[in-house]
Amino acid sequence: MTACEALASGALTLLPERAVWSARERTLFVADLHLGKAAAFRAAGAPAPYGASAETLRRLGALSDAAAAERLVILGDFAHALASMTEGLAESLRAWRRARAALDCLIVLGNHDRRAAPLYAGCGFPSADEPALVAGVACRHHPLDGEAGEPGPATLAGHLHPVARLTGRGRDSLRLPCFVIEGRQIVLPAFGEFTGGWLVRPEPGRRIVLVAPDRLIDLPRPAPPSAA
Repeated sequence: MTACEALASGALTLLPERAVWSARERTLFVADLHLGKAAAFRAAGAPAPYGASAETLRRLGALSDAAAAERLVILGDFAHALASMTEGLAESLRAWRRARAALDCLIVLGNHDRRAAPLYAGCGFPSADEPALVAGVACRHHPLDGEAGEPGPATLAGHLHPVARLTGRGRDSLRLPCFVIEGRQIVLPAFGEFTGGWLVRPEPGRRIVLVAPDRLIDLPRPAPPSAA
């Protein structure tokens, strides 16, 4: 099933909260929280904002609760680094799980998780290697490359933190997080508050859905090359 077919059928729904929702399976998918990234930056002597992880967890809890989700799948890079897993963050995670003890959680391990992953289970977040098949969806951290156009299950991935640029009159421009839909794959925007972004450009066969504060916006697609 292509990603567009999964969206058109209602099997999957894009959310302006930077998540994907499966109503039939009561499953919420998010990617790239990078919890503790700001603390790791500050520990290395780099300036970084305070409160980013707390706000990320607050948003994740609010979204899970509002959707009455039964399962949460995190598509990698849950924490930013082993140094990010401070006792303060670990306690915040344990408290988050105590408040949602019935919620089934799974972290599909990403490149930033490898050293921190042994600490996740103790906070109530089991993990698995990619790809993990959940609710009929292939869950990955690293996106498929050429295989996205081949037959297979609808696939969700993260890792890239995609953003797209809107341009206006003069030199006005705005970068917004976005979903990137190609073949059977949807690449999710980063859910975390303190993450960078990879600029995605429109291409034939690629659907880009921008995430505005309260709605989703389809970016116009370039016309296919003329056969003339």
